[in-house]
Amino acid sequence: MESQLFNLFQAYLEQLPTFLALIAGIVFAVTRWKHYPKVALLVLIALVFLLLHQVIFTIVYNVVPRWVISSSGSYENVRVVIDRIYLVLGLISNGTAAIGFGVLLTAIFMRRPPQPMAKSNL
Repeated sequence: MESQLFNLFQAYLEQLPTFLALIAGIVFAVTRWKHYPKVALLVLIALVFLLLHQVIFTIVYNVVPRWVISSSGSYENVRVVIDRIYLVLGLISNGTAAIGFGVLLTAIFMRRPPQPMAKSNL
């Protein structure tokens, strides 16, 4: 148990720059709330979602593979089980992260005035 907590703590330390960037983005969105309420709301939703995603999937990646391996009775096909576990976790993790990034991209391009066409010198 102590080793699992240390591994989880180490995984969170490895992701510290990402956590700090997400928190800075959340603070920035909150400070811009009065000027751009709709955009700030979408950015806030996306960044909080991505922050929760980061926290949850760090736990999942540290707990689920060990739990599945320890609960499987035979160790003959452990490598196949591990590969499948990480494949499924990767698909779920990246799929949910894509939702957060999609909302963030929507907020980035929301309420942009159209740019006038540039005149060509031909």
